[in-house]
Amino acid sequence: MPLGRILVIAGSDSSGGAGLEADQKVIAAHGCYAMTATTALTAQNTLGVHDVHHVPAEFMRKQIDVVIKDVGVDVVKTGMLASAGTIETVADVIQHYNLKTVVVDPVMVATTGSPLLPNTSLSLLRQRLLPLATILTPNIPEARLLLADAGFGHLPLEKVSDLEAIAKAVGSLGPKWVLIKGGHCPFDENGMIAEEEAKREKVVDVLWGRDEKGAEVVTRVETPYYESKHTHGTGCSLASAIASNLAKRMNMPKAVEAACRYVEAGIRTAPGLGNGNGPLNHFHSTYTLPFAPGHFIQYLLERPDVAPVWKRYITHPFVMAMGDGTLPLESFKGYLIQDYLYLTHYARASALAGYKAKKIEDIGASATIVAHIFKEMELHINYCSGFGISKHDIESCEEKEACTAYTRYVLDVGNSEDWFALHIAMAPCLLGYGALAKMLFSDPKSKREGNVYWTWIKNYVADDYQLALTTGSDLLERHAVLQSPARIDELASIFIHGTKMEIAFWEIGGYGSRGGGGGGYSNGYDRNGGSNGYNGGSNGYSGGGGGYGGGGGGYGGGGGGGGYGGGGGYGGGGGDRMAALGSGLQKQEWDLSTLPKFEKSFYKEHTDVASRSPADVEAFRREHSMAITGKDVPRPVQNFDEAGFPRYVMDEVKAQGFPAPTAIQAQGWPMALSGRDVVGIAETGSGKTLTYCLPAIVHINAQPLLAPGDGPIVLILAPTRELAVQIQQEISKFGKSSRIRNTCVYGGVPKGPQIRDLQRGVEVCIATPGRLIDMLESGKTNLRRVTYLVLDEADRMLDMGFEPQIRKIIGQIRPDRQTLMWSATWPKDVRNLASDFLTDFIQVTIGSMDLSANHRITQIVEVVSESEKRDKMIKELEKIMEDKTAENKCLIFTGTKRVADEITRFLRQDGWPALSIHGDKQQNERDWVLDQFKTGKSPIMVATDVASRGIDVRNITHVINYDYPNNSEDYIHRIGRTGRAGAKGTAITYFTTDNAKQARDLVGVLREAKQVIDPRLEEMSRYSGGGGGGRYGGYRGRGGGGGWRGGRSHGANGSNAMPLGGKGRW
Repeated sequence: MPLGRILVIAGSDSSGGAGLEADQKVIAAHGCYAMTATTALTAQNTLGVHDVHHVPAEFMRKQIDVVIKDVGVDVVKTGMLASAGTIETVADVIQHYNLKTVVVDPVMVATTGSPLLPNTSLSLLRQRLLPLATILTPNIPEARLLLADAGFGHLPLEKVSDLEAIAKAVGSLGPKWVLIKGGHCPFDENGMIAEEEAKREKVVDVLWGRDEKGAEVVTRVETPYYESKHTHGTGCSLASAIASNLAKRMNMPKAVEAACRYVEAGIRTAPGLGNGNGPLNHFHSTYTLPFAPGHFIQYLLERPDVAPVWKRYITHPFVMAMGDGTLPLESFKGYLIQDYLYLTHYARASALAGYKAKKIEDIGASATIVAHIFKEMELHINYCSGFGISKHDIESCEEKEACTAYTRYVLDVGNSEDWFALHIAMAPCLLGYGALAKMLFSDPKSKREGNVYWTWIKNYVADDYQLALTTGSDLLERHAVLQSPARIDELASIFIHGTKMEIAFWEIGGYGSRGGGGGGYSNGYDRNGGSNGYNGGSNGYSGGGGGYGGGGGGYGGGGGGGGYGGGGGYGGGGGDRMAALGSGLQKQEWDLSTLPKFEKSFYKEHTDVASRSPADVEAFRREHSMAITGKDVPRPVQNFDEAGFPRYVMDEVKAQGFPAPTAIQAQGWPMALSGRDVVGIAETGSGKTLTYCLPAIVHINAQPLLAPGDGPIVLILAPTRELAVQIQQEISKFGKSSRIRNTCVYGGVPKGPQIRDLQRGVEVCIATPGRLIDMLESGKTNLRRVTYLVLDEADRMLDMGFEPQIRKIIGQIRPDRQTLMWSATWPKDVRNLASDFLTDFIQVTIGSMDLSANHRITQIVEVVSESEKRDKMIKELEKIMEDKTAENKCLIFTGTKRVADEITRFLRQDGWPALSIHGDKQQNERDWVLDQFKTGKSPIMVATDVASRGIDVRNITHVINYDYPNNSEDYIHRIGRTGRAGAKGTAITYFTTDNAKQARDLVGVLREAKQVIDPRLEEMSRYSGGGGGGRYGGYRGRGGGGGWRGGRSHGANGSNAMPLGGKGRW
């Protein structure tokens, strides 16, 4: 949907809390575009309006005309109009341009009581402007002034219904809708005016109007009463919020309700400025969210895409039959059996929530829940025995497909997403059981006497379950406001799918959930009484230490491990969807005697290389920090001519202007050309790609031409789409003279073009493991011709859990191939992989085997609080980007996709040319962002660790670690984006007390690189306990979700589509 365009015609407020200044903040916070026409300049602060300077109506008209004729307007919002001439002009403009949506805030009296509209202008406002208003938003004193001017007598105001009468009376003056703001008259719990402070419970705003059919509509919006003096600008802020919501095509009741919630939260979180009536907080949600804080669940259940599914769930015939007692007992028994079978899976989901948590308290809470579920299963058996169902009966029963499908979905979401997404997937259980039980309990049609299911219903409206529901709901609300706007639709999709899965359980005869821990298995059935001591309140949401899955504060991926690695990945045996990849591949049996021969040894040592003494060779290796392992390792070359590449390769190399081979190339080229299996260990940015690409070209040109149906000769496996594309670019560049064809096979883009490339025949296939297996299983290609296999960034592929897929792929390749494995580190799992698949390999290591950073990078680590990060980052960017001729590029790393989007929005709104890249971005958008960053059109890129390796962007001058990664190895790989190819670079890192456990490792890295160490970091390291989770400490899974929707030629969406703010940063 295009950006909503709102023209505000109002006066200014020099203190920023009201008037045009507040309007623009509100509109920006709602993601719309604000334009202004100034009616008056005020000397104003929180103590009142001290003076007013009127803008001539003719000049104001010019402001309006140029805006409408150029940009266009969707909604007009009026505020302080100040004079009769201004009112006449505004009314003329609305009629002249036939403006359809007009929000009129009849500003007459300031919060302090200062008059803002002369009495002589009041009649003109009523007669000219009110009939043109789509909605009028007076407070109670303003409504009384308008009614008195129209000849109405004094209308009483003692109860809420009186407020409705006032709204209807004002509606008779011409506006289509009227919102009476009730802040001046708080009500008590019975809806009566509360004169005493102690009795003030709520504020009621009343919306009156007529729908499309002419039927009268009256809506009350109730909010809790807050004793606050920080209400300056609430009227104009509310009207601007309504205007923004209307510009986003909300219907009037929804637009008003959402705006009221927005203002409520703004008062509740006011910054407390000024000595009088201070302003509210216009940015209480850092960026626009479609709900006000504390109202996420309400918003979620009322969404047009959620509401119908939710209604089907809680009013399903199975549910209603429990209410009237007509549900067949056998169906309920089936429900009980499946409920028991689900408990095991629920325990796994709770364990996974602990795995996603960051803090030991939260991990312990999850462990407590798992232990409680074990007890709960025993209680469930006792409960079922009352229905004649034994444990043997339950365990003999097959798990239904609906049970398996839902639990797999929950676990899949938990494994591939973060803590919050996991609980959104489980939320239908928690929220649904409470909602349906309340509905059945209050429904007069429900049968109480003689209904075997009535006790079950009562348990879910009992205090213990309602407490659990409140606890879980509060946690959802707290974390919902931390999400980026772009993620809300994704979370809603997860919730919808989870709800549909719950419906499926009703379809199979009944399936509960752990929404409330079974609702009381021992006292839920009278024959068992209370002897088993189960009170129905466990439900996994209120148990120990933070409850609700134990994830408090831990969403966003955390503590050790991650991705799809190890032990089946889902927090317990059984594997996962990643492990299932390749299950359709037939195991190959190889008879080498029947396979066609191929050439793989091409190296002829140059005479200059051969003439060097062993001492000279050793000195060269020592100078370049080379260590070699294996028998008969070829000597290194010192220039391109010594490498012995054919002229068609050398011409391309020299054309690139490289001065000399890098260290890994000098030793790696002779090794790769020799036909031996090779392991190369070197830092990112060291030139590994060319080390295997150029020998690959030589290898291909020595093999027979491809025949129809042949697969590739060279296969290069890479962990990420970005790295695969970078490799393809290098292969294309250096292989074009030989007419070597290649394709890049990776997920996130349509398969069609990749399939066509494979079927036409390519000599080189660069692939990520998952998509390649998909192609192999579907018969789109084969690996029978592969004789040159490359595993690039092997350590990262194993971090990401690709080991099972790598093993399946290698099983499809002839065993006498040449295999080259490249890695930045040499941990045990990479060593094991090399041992299994490389034969008599030779190895070169560049640099120390210990974890260390590039010494050309200046590392600056600042110990800060979370709240200081943004200001620190802006100051850094101001220094970095001060000289635009310097062509500086800055890469900013965040810990989560959500933060990446939020930082990008924040920077773009502030005028910085920032774009973001992470796993939720579709491939075409990621390619576009990378191109913008590479070319310097957008010199700031915000990224998650999807970009920490494999993105080959030269001349990155600065890296900012906005969030510190989960281990020092990822830190080194992040900062390794700068200082490449011999250049210098700078890395700035913000380190908080939440990162304290990483302090010792980080200090070690800094000390090894001879960097200045912040004394606070040094102090922290002494007490941190050390250890950052090793090399598996922080990979955050495969991302997913999202969904690019196009709409722009470059394919940007979400944060990347945010227009740059007007500060002129760039």
